[in-house]
Amino acid sequence: MCLLFCTATHAQQKSDSSHYYYQKIIKPTNDQDLIDGFIYFKGDRERGISEKDDKAVLYALQMMSQSQMTLGFYYDAESTTVDALKILDILKKTDTLDLSSIRKRLYNSLGIIYNKLEKYPEAISKYTKALSMAEKATDSSFFYNNLGVVYKDKGDHLKAHDLFKAAYSLIENSQDSTAIAITLDNWGLAETRLDKPEGLLKMHKALKLRKRIQDVQHYSTSYKHLSAYYKYIGNKSLAITYADSALVAADKFSVEYSQDALTHKLLLTEGPEVRTFITTNDSIARSKMRNENKFASAIYNFEIEKEEKERALLQTVKEKAKNNTYLFIVVLVIILAIFLIVILTIRSRKKRAAQVYLTETRISKKVHDEVSNDVYRIMTQIQSQKAFYPEILDNLDDIYKRTRDISRENGLLDVETDFGALLKDLFLSYQSDTLNLITQKSEAINWQAIPKAKKLTIYRVLQELITNTNKHGEASLILIAFEQKGKKVHISYTDNGKGGALLDKNGLQNVENRISALKGRITFDSKPNSGFKAQIHI
Repeated sequence: MCLLFCTATHAQQKSDSSHYYYQKIIKPTNDQDLIDGFIYFKGDRERGISEKDDKAVLYALQMMSQSQMTLGFYYDAESTTVDALKILDILKKTDTLDLSSIRKRLYNSLGIIYNKLEKYPEAISKYTKALSMAEKATDSSFFYNNLGVVYKDKGDHLKAHDLFKAAYSLIENSQDSTAIAITLDNWGLAETRLDKPEGLLKMHKALKLRKRIQDVQHYSTSYKHLSAYYKYIGNKSLAITYADSALVAADKFSVEYSQDALTHKLLLTEGPEVRTFITTNDSIARSKMRNENKFASAIYNFEIEKEEKERALLQTVKEKAKNNTYLFIVVLVIILAIFLIVILTIRSRKKRAAQVYLTETRISKKVHDEVSNDVYRIMTQIQSQKAFYPEILDNLDDIYKRTRDISRENGLLDVETDFGALLKDLFLSYQSDTLNLITQKSEAINWQAIPKAKKLTIYRVLQELITNTNKHGEASLILIAFEQKGKKVHISYTDNGKGGALLDKNGLQNVENRISALKGRITFDSKPNSGFKAQIHI
């Protein structure tokens, strides 16, 4: 088992809570301790980011990485450790911040991670960098020990033995019992592989020391190493006994340790199926790890980019809040402007419609008061003359009637009093022996709820359509059906005239203009010998 070298400076522990969770990560008794510690320091990192306290962020990242490593989340631990190195690059040394010491710890963490991922050259490189920066014997011992673990896992037991021996020589007289036990256990295992009998004594001495200092985390490691020794010399009974002890100890600590101890025990079984299963399972796990490694860089880069964006967002939060206020005001002004434009547009349409109506009535009055009266006066004068020309009088009479019709069609209307009665009068004025006009559901319309401008338009449009039918359609029947949906009025206009090409296009154009002025819609349909139809929606 590697030495987990992540001892943090007490100067960085700013509160009792911080120290409490620090102890949970450095000396955990179970997985939950590590999870609790990770959650606490993750919160510390977020607070450090929001307060722009890079030192707090750096310390939190170190503790998070340590927790992730112990839990076996090596890719996550790698990303967290590299994050810490990036923060370290922008910091300057202070009285309370030893950058060199922190960098050594981070390199050591990466060495542990790469060794677990079986990336041995990378692990050796990181440990070698850390060793080159070591200033104390205890530091050098840590790094020698961890380098030895890499060579042991590679199968180079002679190189591992020499590194463990060097590590022990540097700390054998120190008070660091945990480090001494780890180094003795690793050194002893390496010696047994080189058939040196003193190796077993060193492993037993390490186990005894661990029990004395209650180093629960490493009990299963000692038992597993002893089991491996007895398996190596062919004593299967003792190998299984120590494997059982390793499994019991591991179950009290973490799932990762339990899985490792269980795999070790199963490998002691003679059955080929069990060995095949473990070998296959191990191969699958390695394959999965390699596949995950392919994506680790991309995932990490994504997370880094996300973190940088979040940090930039936090750094400009006040400025953005101000900008958001300005933006809100601008949006509000735009909304109000749009609302005002809509209101003014509606008013403008109504005003134009009203202006059209006033213009029509003014022209009607002028035609009635001036043109029609003048024609009538001329007709009277002609009748009084001795030289009388009947054909001229007939033409003038026709002109008089037409000006009277124009005046009537465009005269002043009172649509507010009783619009239903006004429509009936309009329809009756066209009723004759040759033209029958039928209406449906006109009395069902709530004309009081319909705006004045709409009623004026409806009246003029129907008047225009009936006039067009009467003059050009040669129809004997007109059917006008009404329907109300909310404030909308739907009118279906049908005659049985000769149909065909739409006649009096100027008149129909006037109808379309009136409807569109109020955002309404009208459609025409006319076929030869099939009459004329119009659908009005206003």
